[in-house]
Amino acid sequence: MNIEYRIPSRHIRSVSAKAAYSKSARKKLVESRAKLDGVKTAIRRAIATGSLTSSDKLDQTQHATEIRLTLAETRLKTLQKSGEDEWERLRDELEDAWEDLSHSINKLVAQIKDQSG
Repeated sequence: MNIEYRIPSRHIRSVSAKAAYSKSARKKLVESRAKLDGVKTAIRRAIATGSLTSSDKLDQTQHATEIRLTLAETRLKTLQKSGEDEWERLRDELEDAWEDLSHSINKLVAQIKDQSG
């Protein structure tokens, strides 16, 4: 009995890598959404207890963070719908969106600490 093992084609490897990346990115997106929701809950709680005062600057930072999250969601959907030749370029754009989102969440947390401290 002779079994022949073949190396998957570039297309199959690319599709597998795209699927794995998409799954990982989806998980990261869910975690980012949960983190942002937690920060927003903390803001509401702090405002309700009087340890934080609502401000235009705080509202603008929250809004900017929501926009960045939406952009990351949109880029992930675009990547998932993309073809073999496109998805790697789109992955780089999504990574940039993650970085912007992460910075925005960190900025929001720092702003809360500054205003409540």
